[in-house]
Amino acid sequence: MSLANTITLARLPLLLVLVAILFVPSYPLRLLGLGLLIVLYLMDWFDGYVARLRNEVTELGAVLDIALDRAVENILWITFMYLGLVPLWVPIVFLIRSFVVDGIRGAVLTRGKSGFGMMHSPVGRFLVASRFMRAFYGLAKAVVFCQLYLTHALALHDPGALVRLHSFNQGLILLAVALCVIRGIPVIMDGRRYFMPGKSQD
Repeated sequence: MSLANTITLARLPLLLVLVAILFVPSYPLRLLGLGLLIVLYLMDWFDGYVARLRNEVTELGAVLDIALDRAVENILWITFMYLGLVPLWVPIVFLIRSFVVDGIRGAVLTRGKSGFGMMHSPVGRFLVASRFMRAFYGLAKAVVFCQLYLTHALALHDPGALVRLHSFNQGLILLAVALCVIRGIPVIMDGRRYFMPGKSQD
C-alpha cells in the first residue's frame, strides 16, 4: 500500500481515539485530544501532499480520502450531538447530503466523470470544485469541531462555559451546515444531466 493511502487510513484509528477521549472526564486529556484533532485535519492535507509528491495519486486514494472525510465529519457530528453540543437535525442534514451527493458522484463516475469534473455550471465549478471553496469548507468544519472539542474540555472546570459559548458555537455550526447545503445543491443540479435520456454528457 502506498504511503499516502497509509496516512489516509491512519486517520480512522486516530478518530476513534479522539471520540473515546471525549468521554474521559480529564481536562488535560481532552486538551490533548484537541491537539490530536488538529493533527487529524493536518493529516487530511498531508496525505494529498504526499500523493502528489511521490506520484501516488490514484482512484483508490481518492475514494479512501472521501470515505475518511465522511467518517470523520459524520462520526464527530453524531458524537457532539450525543454530548448535547449539536442539535439532532445537524447530523441528519450532513448524513442526507453525504448519501445523496456521494450516490450521484458514484453513478457519474461509472460514466467516466470525476466528482469535480462532473460540474458544468460556472457557479457549480466555483462552489464545489474550486480550491478556495474546498479549503474554506474544510476549514469551517475543522474550526467548528475544534471549538466544540474545546468547549467540552472547558466545561469540566467551568460548566458556565457551555452557556457563554453556546451562541458562538451555534453560529459556527450554522455556517458549516450552510456551506454543506450550498455545496451540495450544485452537485444535484449538474448531476441531473447524467440521468436524463437524450442529454449530452460531454
